[in-house]
Amino acid sequence: MSCWIRLGIEPTTDETLIRNAYRARLPVHHPETDPEGFQALRMAYENALRLARADEEESEPEPEAAEPTVKEVPQTFVDFCELLDDPARRFNFAAWQAFVQALDELSLDALDELGWGLCHRLADAGPLSYRCANLLAKRMAWDQQLLDLEFNDAQRVEAFLRRIEAPDPFDTDLMSAWSEAAQTESLWYARSLDFIFTQRPLHEFADFASQHTCLPLPDDAAFIKRLLVQFTQAGIGVSTFLQCCVEQQRAAPDDLDWLYLLACQSSLLGRDDQALPCWIRLWNEHRHPMAESRLLELCAKRQPTFLPLLIQAFDRLQDCADWSEDLGDECQVSGSPSQRPETLNRWLGVGRLQLESLAQSFVDWRMTGDELPLLAQLLGENADSRLLQLYRHAWALHRGDSLLLQQILDAPLPVDALESLVLSGFKYQAGQHLRWLSRAPIAQAMDAFCEADSNSRQLPEVLTQGEPHKVCRLWLRRLRPYSSAALERMAEAFRLSAVKDDCDLSELDLLLQLSRRAIELPPVGLGAAAWEWHAQSLFLLALLEQPERWLQLIDARCLERLSFNPAHPLARLQPLLQRLQREQGNCDGLLGWLQGDDPVHGLLVQQLFSVQQALDSARLPANTLLYTCVESDRDACGDDLLGLLMFWGVLYHDPSLSAEQHRALLQSIAAVSCEDDWFEGFRNGLIKGEPVWPPRKVLTDFGVDKLLAYEALDALKGLIRYGAAGVPKTRVLRQLQQGKDDVQNSVGLRLALCALLSWSERLLLANSDIQPVPAGAIWRLGSRLGRKAFIAQVLGCLVIAPVAGLISGTTAAGILILLLAVLVLLGAILRRLHDMGRGIPTLLIFMALSPVLPFLPLVLFGFPGDKLPNRYGVPPDSGGGETLSGGLQAALRRLNG
Repeated sequence: MSCWIRLGIEPTTDETLIRNAYRARLPVHHPETDPEGFQALRMAYENALRLARADEEESEPEPEAAEPTVKEVPQTFVDFCELLDDPARRFNFAAWQAFVQALDELSLDALDELGWGLCHRLADAGPLSYRCANLLAKRMAWDQQLLDLEFNDAQRVEAFLRRIEAPDPFDTDLMSAWSEAAQTESLWYARSLDFIFTQRPLHEFADFASQHTCLPLPDDAAFIKRLLVQFTQAGIGVSTFLQCCVEQQRAAPDDLDWLYLLACQSSLLGRDDQALPCWIRLWNEHRHPMAESRLLELCAKRQPTFLPLLIQAFDRLQDCADWSEDLGDECQVSGSPSQRPETLNRWLGVGRLQLESLAQSFVDWRMTGDELPLLAQLLGENADSRLLQLYRHAWALHRGDSLLLQQILDAPLPVDALESLVLSGFKYQAGQHLRWLSRAPIAQAMDAFCEADSNSRQLPEVLTQGEPHKVCRLWLRRLRPYSSAALERMAEAFRLSAVKDDCDLSELDLLLQLSRRAIELPPVGLGAAAWEWHAQSLFLLALLEQPERWLQLIDARCLERLSFNPAHPLARLQPLLQRLQREQGNCDGLLGWLQGDDPVHGLLVQQLFSVQQALDSARLPANTLLYTCVESDRDACGDDLLGLLMFWGVLYHDPSLSAEQHRALLQSIAAVSCEDDWFEGFRNGLIKGEPVWPPRKVLTDFGVDKLLAYEALDALKGLIRYGAAGVPKTRVLRQLQQGKDDVQNSVGLRLALCALLSWSERLLLANSDIQPVPAGAIWRLGSRLGRKAFIAQVLGCLVIAPVAGLISGTTAAGILILLLAVLVLLGAILRRLHDMGRGIPTLLIFMALSPVLPFLPLVLFGFPGDKLPNRYGVPPDSGGGETLSGGLQAALRRLNG
């Protein structure tokens, strides 16, 4: 097909018309979709240009009379066109060298005449090897002849010369055996990739490179590696490239570039098992800047519970082994525990993930400083003991003293690559911190300050303010035992009493309060005992700081796992907590079980002091604790005049309170003023121990149930008059308990009822350890007799006594037997009444009514006895068990349902 037909125009010498025709048909024959059509169109375009230029070079026609002359095309130009049209030589550098060498045989005039023709032909030749084209351009020195051209032509030539100065994407000699279409497409594709990679955003490169195509690529190692780098930076994984990386890395194991490319391609193709050791090696051997982020990504995907540990392991600050002797120098902070800005940013990022409890607690601690949830996890159980140990090491880097840091250094590296990476980072940080603790001047000054005699050395003035003071606080964050003298000096130097909300020094304040109660932490043990000491100390300090929250955070077996060290202050609380855990499944209501006279108990009570805590306690608090709760939380009672008076009245007459407390209560009662007529008599009655009933209208105005108030005042009168014998009956105790649990009653009234119940419980517990008297001990008239045993004894007396009297043989013997039977019967009735909480007055009533109602004692068959201990002993059917083991309140609540 003629070139003019393919271009769709008539034969012409107008190059502009030829170019426009070529451009118009180019979209129809796109090189990607129609490479053969594109190649044919290109050849037609080049042939048309060649014919047009050949016609232009012919001389202009002579006058009509003269014959036209035909100018011959130079053979060199024809040879050059054949070079461009030959696929085997077009991109072959040797062929171009041969052509350039042939130019040396031409004369200068011939070269001058041929020069710009070659330039124009070269510029319009389509895809070229810039290396070959530049060889010809240098030989012809076109860049030195630009002044000979017109301005527009010079610009076009200069632009062309700049373009061919760029290197070829690969060695074009390797395409000599390819078809023309393959050569054109491959070269265009390679140059397009280079252009988009260098001139456009990476996402555009990724879009272009991800388009499906089938093209040959030359076996050029440099070109393949450049493609690999480009694809890797654009985030494109290619299996062929991965195999290339494997082969190259195997051939050169120490080549950093190929190791990095292998790691990247493995990650991009989702082959994490192959990528992980590469990234770890890049970090361990080369500290590659990309290794950190890639390892964190892999860890988040494969083992998210290790992610916080890996972040901590990568938090490496610049090492320091030498410090200035000037305590005020800024370098004093070097080597102390702190965090890089990148680490803080990583905590924020990982905080958005849904991690397991232990990992999440560690992240929350690093972000917010809330340590209690993490401590509960560290002292708890975990299915993965290795993971738990690593988190303990991570905690020790910030809060552990030299012994725990040394344990990190001595720990053997695990076989698992990720665990080994984490522990290696921990070892680096532990060594750095140990050097700071042992060599830094500030740390040495703090050691001397804590160990020296309080009268011989004080804290240097430079450490009391500014940045050095903050460094000292970092030193104090590590948990260690202190002497009483050291704690007192620290209290003065760091004002511990004014840092209640300071998480850095709050533990020191608790240790100071224990010290002032003659309680000190024992020395830290060695080996496994070091962590046991820390576990017990952490448990104790967390319990003393936030008892209610801490007891909710720990698991059920935490107390059982803690080793019992009698020398540790926790030993004063651990048995009690273990008992509560066994008996009720939790440690709720701890306030009611504490003994205020114990120094550790007393410190814990201070954290539990609140009226609501006292009312919600599962066990009735002692009245001494109730007094302290109300004194520390006076606002909780509001303006409840009647309730507070009753409460103060109960405590005023309770002998368990001290004389000083009694005086304070009397002053509180006397300080209350009211102009109503009933008030003065009511207050005087409370003070004298003879409380009178307030008028019903007064009780109604105060919103108090009159029957409940009257029962409470009668119970108080009985306790004041008779002591243990005045303990209210079970029925009354149950009513008092119901009133105490009723939140509709005022806080003051509930406190008064709680005080009455607590007083009664103390008296009942005094007899609760008495063994039940056997039913056959008829001479024990002060004991209790159960209903079944009473029925048996009554029937025995009614049946056996008459028979025995009849067979006795004499009247005197019969009368004696009957009298004994009557005495036994009276004794059984009295013991039965004791079991019901009654005594001799009720027996006398029975004896007075017996002549009229001889079967009256039989009504005792139908009444149950007290299920609680009373002044006559424990229930007969208790079997010797502790009927009030859970406290009076728990027993009454069971009875009330």
